[in-house]
Amino acid sequence: MSRYTVTTPSGTIEGIRDGDVCSWRGIPYAQPLARRRRWLPPEPVPPWKGVLEAHSFSGICPQRSLLRRNVSEDCLTLNIWSPGADRKRRPVLFFIHGGSFSHGSGSELFYHGGGLSQNGDAVVVTCNYRLGVLGFLDFSVLDQRYGPNTGVQDVIAALRWVQGHIACFGGDPQRVTVFGQSAGGTMISALAVMPEANRLFSRCIMISGGPTQVQSLEECRRTTGQYLEFMEIESPRDLAELSLGDIAKSQREFMDYCGLGSATYRVTVDGSLLKDFPIPAAAEGAAGSMPMLIGTTKEEMGFINIKLLSRFLDVEKIISDGVEQEPNDARRKISEAYTQAYGQRHGMSMLYTDLLFRIGSVWFAEAASGFSPVWMYRFDYEPELLRSGRLYAVHSIDIPFIFGNYRGELIQQLGPLARTLGEGMQVAREIQADFIAFARSGSLPWNRCAGEDTPAKCYDVPVRFAPMVDPELKQLYHLTEYRKKSFTSVNGEGT
Repeated sequence: MSRYTVTTPSGTIEGIRDGDVCSWRGIPYAQPLARRRRWLPPEPVPPWKGVLEAHSFSGICPQRSLLRRNVSEDCLTLNIWSPGADRKRRPVLFFIHGGSFSHGSGSELFYHGGGLSQNGDAVVVTCNYRLGVLGFLDFSVLDQRYGPNTGVQDVIAALRWVQGHIACFGGDPQRVTVFGQSAGGTMISALAVMPEANRLFSRCIMISGGPTQVQSLEECRRTTGQYLEFMEIESPRDLAELSLGDIAKSQREFMDYCGLGSATYRVTVDGSLLKDFPIPAAAEGAAGSMPMLIGTTKEEMGFINIKLLSRFLDVEKIISDGVEQEPNDARRKISEAYTQAYGQRHGMSMLYTDLLFRIGSVWFAEAASGFSPVWMYRFDYEPELLRSGRLYAVHSIDIPFIFGNYRGELIQQLGPLARTLGEGMQVAREIQADFIAFARSGSLPWNRCAGEDTPAKCYDVPVRFAPMVDPELKQLYHLTEYRKKSFTSVNGEGT
C-alpha cells in the first residue's frame, strides 16, 4: 500500500493505493453535527489548507447497535474507490445504504467499493446520512428552521459534492448512477422524482426498495409529536440538550413505544423537496427520461420462516397497514392464491415479499416506463446455506454479489460446497457486469418495461427471463385498496 494524493476544489486529499484501486475514506461533504446544526439542513464544508488525510472511515451517524458503536458528530462523510485520479471520466456508482432509516453506514464491509471499482473500471462512492430522529422527523413545531427529510437533504448534499469533485478522482459527473438498497432503495424512488435531486445524477438503480412506503407530512408530524411526548421535550432548548447518546438510545426505544416498528422513520412528502408520492409522481413524468433499473430478491421476506428472525426484524406494522385496508374476501383470495402458487411453506413469505417490495417496485416501473427506459431484474440465486436454512433468496443476500466482496469468512458462510462457490462467482460476475454496463451506457440488453408488461432478468444458475411477478398474482392486486392508494397523489387524485 502507498499514499495517493489528489487536488480538488476543496483542498488536497490524501488516500491509499492498494493494488489496482485507490481509496479515500471519511471525506466530509458537510459540516459536523454540532448541537446547533443537528436538525438544520446540511452546511457545506469550506475549503481547507494543507492535506486532508482520508485513510480511514469516519464515525457513523447516531444509532444504537451491538455492531455499530463508532458514532460521531463528524459523520456526514463519503468514501471513494477509483482505479486512479487520472481524469479518465469513468462511470460513477453512488450507493445509498439501507437500514430502515434508523441504522447502517456507508463504511460497512459489504459496501466496500474496491472490488466493484476494479472489476468495472468505475468510481464507487458510499456515504453516511442522518438517520432516525435526526434524519426523518419534523421538529418545525419547535423551530421553523427545522423540517423533515434532513437525511434526504444530506444525500443531496453529498451528490452536489460529487458533481463538483468527482472528476478529480477519475469519475464522470455526467454519468453518475445512484443505487440504493432497502431503505436506500426507497430513497432512490423519491430522489428520482425530486427536481432538486434528479438533476445531480443521470440514471438510477433501485434495489429492494419500497416506493409505497413513503409517508405524508401529517404522518411524519404525528410521529414527531409522539417522540416529543416520549422524551418530554417542550422547547428547542430541550431538544438541543439531547446528547448523541440520548439520541441513539431513544431511537430504538421509540420504535417500540410508538408501535410503528421499522416504519417509524420514513421519507416524507413535504410539499417542498418531495412534492408527491413516488408512484403518482413517476406516472406524471417527474423523473423525466432517466434510465432506471429496478429489482428485488426473489424471497425478500424469507426470514419470517425463522421465528427468531421474524420477531427481531419487526415489519408487522407495515404489513398489517397494507392488509387491513382490504375487505376480508380480497384478503382471503390473495392468501389462498399465494398458498396455491408457492405452497404452504413459501406462501406467506412470498405474499409478504410482494406486499413490501415487489409489487410496489412493479407499480413504480409501470408508472415510470411511460417516460423513461426501465428494466427490471430479480435475484433468484439461493446460496446453499440459506437454502438449507429455509431463508432462500432473502432480503440483502444480493449485496455481496453486487459489490463483489468475497472475503474468506463470507465465502465459507454462504457456500460451503465448492460447486456452490463456482455458481456464486458466476452469478456475481453476471450482475456486476450488468450494473456496470448500465452505469456506463444507460442501457441493458433485455426487454424494457412497457406499461403493465414488466419482464425481469432473473439472476440464477442458469440465468432466465420471466415476469417480475406472476401475472395471475399480479392481477389480484388490480382492484385492491393498496393499489388505489399507491397510485393516489398527495392531493387525492388517482393516476
